[in-house]
Amino acid sequence: MNRLPPLKSLQFFLTAAKQPNFKSAAHQLHVTQAAVSQQIKLLEQHLQCQLFERNNKTTQLTEQGQHLFPYIEQAFEYMHEGVSSLLNEPEPDVLKISSLHSFTTLWLMPRINEFQQENPDLNVHFLPSNALLDFKNDNVDITIRRGMGKYAGLTTKKLLDDEIILVVSPLLITAKAIDIHNIDHIMSLPLLEDLSEDIQEALHYFYGQHAKNEKHFSIALKTTDSIPIIDNVLGGKGLAFVSKTLVEKHLRQKQLVQLVDFSHKTQWTLYLVAPAHHYQWRKIKRFEQWIMDEFNRQ
Repeated sequence: MNRLPPLKSLQFFLTAAKQPNFKSAAHQLHVTQAAVSQQIKLLEQHLQCQLFERNNKTTQLTEQGQHLFPYIEQAFEYMHEGVSSLLNEPEPDVLKISSLHSFTTLWLMPRINEFQQENPDLNVHFLPSNALLDFKNDNVDITIRRGMGKYAGLTTKKLLDDEIILVVSPLLITAKAIDIHNIDHIMSLPLLEDLSEDIQEALHYFYGQHAKNEKHFSIALKTTDSIPIIDNVLGGKGLAFVSKTLVEKHLRQKQLVQLVDFSHKTQWTLYLVAPAHHYQWRKIKRFEQWIMDEFNRQ
């Protein structure tokens, strides 16, 4: 790899390229004209090419200088942006959160009023998405993702160790006179099947645990969206394997019951995901502390 020229000479080059002559560049840089000339000369020696055509009163970029200029300009803009992002917290009174549609609807929105009451100076914006948004282009502060915590170039913080459980509405149990500890009774009920990878992993674990297979279930619904599955379970339309995190409130309120004490620890769980410097922002620190406390209370 070729050794890069000194940063100072590149800075002088960028300023000189934007000015009509080295005298004006020196004024912009608060140095002497001789200092500008010296740095440009050092850069030209390093690159072994001439970057400026020098006349009595003006300087102009050569063909090689014109070629180099946009790269150096973009590099300094990128460095400036990076440093600014560390030093400045954009919109300190607005918190933009992106999370999965299911987690936003079933967990976050029912609880966010508590966070707002504790932080009345913050205006929370939701950007629900099942895809990881681009922090720069989509203007998002923090995301909540379900996975294994591996997101290139981003820092993750685990929120909890989740588990997959099997649930049903007590209305359906009563209507069908189901013994919740009898596996054959349970598997006579319609299955609302989530095709997500973590749920399928738990489903096959269940089959192995009870020496059963998919033929023993009648499938009433297949989707990768937890929201209609949980809505249909609550409505007594069948049973489902679900993330315990998403139905914890329904279990506590006896709207759902857990069947055969089935529980499968999964590597797939919830993470806070953001660029490392976002975690230094005051609004992110406050949200992180709040959501960690919420999960610890469950």
